[in-house]
Amino acid sequence: MSRSLVDAPLPDEVREILTPWERANLEIALRMNREPAKAFWTQVQRVFGAAFVRLLTRNVVRDYGFEHLREAYQRGSVLLVANHRTHFDMFVVSSLIHRRLPGRKRLYFPVIGQYYYQSFGGMALNQLLAWWSMFPPLFALPTHAVVDRYSLDVLSELCARGPGTILGIHPEGGRNLNPDPWSFMRCQPGTGKIIHTARPTVLPVFITGLHPHLPSQVKRNWTGGESARIRIGPPVDLREHFALPGKGSTYKRIVDDVMGRVRDLAEEDRAEFGDTPQDVPDRSG
Repeated sequence: MSRSLVDAPLPDEVREILTPWERANLEIALRMNREPAKAFWTQVQRVFGAAFVRLLTRNVVRDYGFEHLREAYQRGSVLLVANHRTHFDMFVVSSLIHRRLPGRKRLYFPVIGQYYYQSFGGMALNQLLAWWSMFPPLFALPTHAVVDRYSLDVLSELCARGPGTILGIHPEGGRNLNPDPWSFMRCQPGTGKIIHTARPTVLPVFITGLHPHLPSQVKRNWTGGESARIRIGPPVDLREHFALPGKGSTYKRIVDDVMGRVRDLAEEDRAEFGDTPQDVPDRSG
């Protein structure tokens, strides 16, 4: 029986593409996401990371639909597909997961490699704030196409691991800096390939209201300001897409379908909060 990609050494064709610094960063992250290291870092994330995020956001975070994640989590691997507004979106989501879901958990959040795997600051953030869960990297560069194919294969493998495995991904790729909180950017089809290959339970997630600058978000938590809202929808039924061949057009249809559900959640948020979001009491538990 072949070893999983996470447990196996970095393939030679991937090593050859990466710079020495990129290669060192990816190999460290790969080791930190193997057992038993992953179990250790998950506990650190649960005890320290989730508590720290909770401390900085507890007065402004409001969530809806967490019961969908709780139910899906018990049945198998879960892929959270979300819009992307700030660097902190998935930190807040992971804090909720660690506080509310019992039992063994393994969290993975693929990120754009240009910052988190090409700079000292990015790698430090992955270690000290994400506890190595920002893995694997997706560079979205022509020079790194081999690396991205490897990362997509890793994500597909992780998505098929069963109960306790939760991944969060942003098909938009980069952050949406449009001042309209209910707007979306063009999405990439890579997420569709992961879903078509591994067939996890897919939940749409809409996140808005977090300030893009950490000091301002921390200040808002204590002085008041716009609420940060997380909306989780029910599982997306993608069976009709799974009957189609694995190719680019199929992957795009899957992404468009899932992101359509994320847009539905955005419209629910717009209907409730209008063009001037208001402060709300804490309901994040």
